[in-house]
Amino acid sequence: MSLQPMKFVTVTGPLDTFDQVVRQCILNRQFHPESALQIIKLDKRLRPLDADNPAAPLLRQADSLLERLGMTPDYRPYPEEFTLEYCAHQMGQLGERLDELDRQADQLRQEAADDRHFIQQLERFSSINVDLESLRQLRHMVFRFGNMPEESYRSFREALEKREDCFFFPTKVEDGQVYGCYFALRRQEEVVDALFASMHFVQVPLSQRAEGTAEKAIEALAQEAEADDLSVERIAQQVQELAREEGEGLLMLRSWLCRENQVMDLRRYAARSQKTFCIMGWVPQDGWAEFEAQLEGFGGLDYVVDAPEETGVVPPSKLKTTSLGKIFEPFLKMYGLPNYNEYDPSTFMAVTYCLFFGIMFGDVGQGALLVACGLFMGMARGLWLGQIIACCGVSSTVFGFVYGSVFGFEDIIHGFKILEGDNVVYLLLASLGLGVAMIGYAMLMNICNGIRQRNFDKIFFGPNGLAGMVFYFGLIAAAVLALLDVVNLFQPVYVMLVLVLPLVVILFREPLTKLAQGDKQWKPASMGELLIGGFFELFETLLSFLTNTLSFLRVGAYAITHVALMLVVHALAGSGNLAVLVAGNLFVMGMESVMVCIQVLRLEFYEMFGRFYQNGGREFRPHVVDYSAKLH
Repeated sequence: MSLQPMKFVTVTGPLDTFDQVVRQCILNRQFHPESALQIIKLDKRLRPLDADNPAAPLLRQADSLLERLGMTPDYRPYPEEFTLEYCAHQMGQLGERLDELDRQADQLRQEAADDRHFIQQLERFSSINVDLESLRQLRHMVFRFGNMPEESYRSFREALEKREDCFFFPTKVEDGQVYGCYFALRRQEEVVDALFASMHFVQVPLSQRAEGTAEKAIEALAQEAEADDLSVERIAQQVQELAREEGEGLLMLRSWLCRENQVMDLRRYAARSQKTFCIMGWVPQDGWAEFEAQLEGFGGLDYVVDAPEETGVVPPSKLKTTSLGKIFEPFLKMYGLPNYNEYDPSTFMAVTYCLFFGIMFGDVGQGALLVACGLFMGMARGLWLGQIIACCGVSSTVFGFVYGSVFGFEDIIHGFKILEGDNVVYLLLASLGLGVAMIGYAMLMNICNGIRQRNFDKIFFGPNGLAGMVFYFGLIAAAVLALLDVVNLFQPVYVMLVLVLPLVVILFREPLTKLAQGDKQWKPASMGELLIGGFFELFETLLSFLTNTLSFLRVGAYAITHVALMLVVHALAGSGNLAVLVAGNLFVMGMESVMVCIQVLRLEFYEMFGRFYQNGGREFRPHVVDYSAKLH
C-alpha cells in the first residue's frame, strides 16, 4: 500500500488578511506547513512575520484558572468577536476573586496550624495548673517555658538544684527532650537565661491568645482551629460555586484562545513582503478538493501547486492504509514511519502479525478471552493496544479450530493435533517454508521500493535485490530437490550461474550501481579495499540468510510449547480440579500471549523489515486545535 500522494502548495495574499486566511483555510485542514524562509532562501524581499504570540500567556492563565477551579479543559462554542483584551480583563477579574479566596484560606490554614502547634507545646505544660496570664505579669520573677536535651538536664541537675536565683520545674520527658519551665529573679534574668542557653534550652513563647490554665487554653485553641477548618471548607464551597457561575464562560474564553494560539503559531512558518504574505505546505491528495474550495471561497488569494520532486523538500508521510493496518500503526511507528518514496508496510505488518500470532498461540477458548480483553481495553479504556490484542485473539481463535484445541482440551473438536505422529516435524518444516515465503516477499517489497526510488542497488545488485533473490531461492530449491532425491541441481553450470554469479554481483554492488546510474567515476579507488570490505559484507549477508530463515522455527516452536504447557496444566488439574484448570489457563494465556507478542514483533522488525524498510519518514502534522491539551 502506497503513501498518500502530496501536493506542495504556496499561498499568497494581502498581509492584513493572514490571520483570517489561517482561521478559515489552513487551521484544522489537511495542511502540513513548511518554513517559507528556509525554502525561498534567495529572495531578499521576504522577511519573517511578527512571531510574537500574545495568546500563549493568556492560554496558560486560563489553564491555571481551570486548575484552581477544579475543572478540566474542554471545548465550548465561542463567538468570533472575542478579543485578547477582553479575555485578559475577564480572566483578570476571576483571578482576583480567586486570589482573595486563596489568601483568606491560606491565612486560616496558617492560624489553625499555629494553634495546633501551640497546643502540642501546651500539652507538655498541662500538669501545671496555673493561670497563664498571671505568669506573664510576674513583677519580681521571670518565667520561661521550653525544652532541653535529656542528657544536658542530667548533667546540670545537681547544679540547678543548688542555685538560689532560679528554679527549674520539669513537666514531661519525650523523645529525648525534657520539657519544663523555670522561674528566676528578674535582677538575675540575663545570668539565668545564659545558663539555660548553655544547656541548649529552647524557649517556647506563650502566645497571647492562650488564656486561663494550660488545659483551658488547649480547649479554646482547639475550638479556634476547628472553626478555622470550617471556614476553609466554606471558602472551598465558594470556589465551587464560582466554578459553576464562571466555568462555562472561562471554557469559552479558553477555546477561543486555543484557536488563536494556533493561528499565531503558524506565523513562524510564513514570510512577508511589504504588502503580502506567503505560506507554504503540503496537502494530501484526499484533502486537496476541500482545501482548494476553501481558498477559492475566501477570495483574493493566489496559490501555486508543485509536485514533490520540484520542491527539493522531502514530503511528510501520511499513511494510506486499510482499517486493519490502521490498528497496527503504533507498532509501525515504533520502528519508524516510511519515507515518501517507500510503500506503506502497515497492512502487510497487520496481516503477518495476526498470522504468526495465531499459529504460535492457537486456542479457541483462550483466543476468545483475548478478544474480550482486547475489546474491553479498546472500548472501555481507550487503549490502542486493546484493538491489537482483539485482532490477535481472533487469529488465535481461528487457529484454535485448526489445531482442535479449546482451553487445552483436544478431544472436543477435530483438528491438526500437534503432538500426534510426525505432526511436530511437519509443523517445523511449515514454519521454515513460511519463513522462506516471508523473506521472499520482503525482497520483492525491497525491489518495488527500489523501482519507485530508481535505486539500482535495491533493484538488481543488493543482497535483497534480484541478485540476492536468485541466490537465496536458487540455493533453497537445489537443496530441497536434492533432499527429496528428485534431481541434483548442484552441477557446475547451475552453481556458477545461480549461486556464484549472484554473489559476485553482490560483491561488486557499489561499482555496478554507479555504472548503471551513468556515473563516470564508477571504478573503485582501490580494488583491495573493495574486495576486503565486500568479503565481510558478503559473509554477513550469507549469515543473515541462514539466521533469518532459521529464526522462523520459533513460529512452530511456540505452537509446540503452548500444547506442552496445557498438558502440564491438565496434569496438575487431575480429573476435575476446576480451580487449578482455570488458574492454569489464565497463567498460560497471560504469560504466553506476552511472549508471543514480543517474538512476533521481533520477526517483523528484524527478519522482514530490515530487508526492505528504510523508514526515516516525517509524520504528516497538520495544525489542528486540541481543546483538551494544556499548553506547555
